Amino acid sequence: MFLGLDLGTTNVKAVVVGPDGRVAARASVPVNRYCTPDGGVEQDIDEIWQAACRCISRAASQVDAPAIRSLGISSQGGALQLLDGHERPVGRVISWLDGRGHEFDRHLVEELGTDYLVEHLGCNLSAMTLGQMLRLAAQEPDVLRAARYVGFVGDVVAGRLCGRRAHDPTSLSIGMLYNPWQQRPDAEVLNRVGIRADQLADLLPATTPAGKLCPAAAEATGLVPGIPVSPAVHDQYAASTGAGSVAEGDVCLGTGTAWVLVANAGCLLRPATPGTFVCPHPVAGIYGHLLSMTNGGSAVDWAINLLGGRDWSAETIDEALSAVPAGSDGLCFWPLLSPGSWAMAFGEPGARIDGLRLTHTPRHLLRAVVEGLACELSRHLGFLMGAGLPIRRLVLCGSAAASRVTPQIVADVTRRPVACIAESAISAFGAAVIARDMLEPDIPLGELARRLAPESQTVQPSTDAPVYETLLRRYRRAFSE
Repeated sequence: MFLGLDLGTTNVKAVVVGPDGRVAARASVPVNRYCTPDGGVEQDIDEIWQAACRCISRAASQVDAPAIRSLGISSQGGALQLLDGHERPVGRVISWLDGRGHEFDRHLVEELGTDYLVEHLGCNLSAMTLGQMLRLAAQEPDVLRAARYVGFVGDVVAGRLCGRRAHDPTSLSIGMLYNPWQQRPDAEVLNRVGIRADQLADLLPATTPAGKLCPAAAEATGLVPGIPVSPAVHDQYAASTGAGSVAEGDVCLGTGTAWVLVANAGCLLRPATPGTFVCPHPVAGIYGHLLSMTNGGSAVDWAINLLGGRDWSAETIDEALSAVPAGSDGLCFWPLLSPGSWAMAFGEPGARIDGLRLTHTPRHLLRAVVEGLACELSRHLGFLMGAGLPIRRLVLCGSAAASRVTPQIVADVTRRPVACIAESAISAFGAAVIARDMLEPDIPLGELARRLAPESQTVQPSTDAPVYETLLRRYRRAFSE
């Protein structure tokens, strides 16, 4: 058996996967976020570590723990943790949600230009690590002076598990420090933000073990010491691997707080649109284009809360969506409620609503938000195709994949079949697939991922597709006004 650990922003999850690909055990432990008055979002690495140990222990206790032969790590991306010379935390984790570096990011883009960033980072914006390191240098220089190492949540936890901090290119890419053209940390960018290469975690392929589980970590988790531990992999790429979305032309859509796409290309291409991160996929020969829609589940939650449905079940939400016809009787919604720094920089129109009439009900608003998200997804798929990426298969993961209504809306708006993955902890599952591949290096990761992919149900476009063609044209006009 193989254990996959996912270090999420809200919850740490673990799954134990058997040789047949079935989940034999699972566990989840919540972690806190701490908001500061100046727009900061922080976490506690010791709390995350304790949650990881409890989560692994709970999952392992449901099976024969000695039968677990390896451990894979998936992690939230861009969550910065400074460390001292003994690899103890200097301050809290600076979350990828932290907004305090935005102003420094904007200045860096103005100074360097987007072409420079593409050539050095495979992304045409500055975010996360870059702005935060510049902010710390300007506002908290004592913190930087106390720091010996620059880490991220995933590699720090990997280090505590096996004694070697390590992550793969997907993790360093979302941290804005990886040059995909050179396949290494970018020396010029590191120098510009005051980081030395020897301060970073080791950079390894996803299926190369970072080390073996050390005795102290084995005691804390209930696992057998000496089993191999993977480097940390960015959670969206772990999800893509777990879903079997590993071929050229596959697009994996994660539907969490933000809807995030990982589109697969067969060669290294420039980013498709502002906000796209390009880097090698854990599967050899595939290059991922990671693109966040910024909004997603957050927009749906906003609409549900407005309707007083904070405690609604998934079935109640589906009933509300089903009560309204396709097109929401003319109500059109642009669900851009919290545009990212790149969206604001490139002139996104923001949230808006059009066509509201007295005959519309609260349920119309909810359906219009979901339809708006599907339209926004279609717009992003257009960016990818315009950049030369083939779009052959759309794979839906996360909460929306379990809905009986949302996948149909997505299929109708995009006019594409949608494969809905049943496994809810898909990033942890992908980490378990990577854990297995560490022990079976003769089997290509892509082949193993396809073989072990969880059960899925494919939703085909329906007769409502023509209704959405009109809606989509109307939605897109707002971006050219």
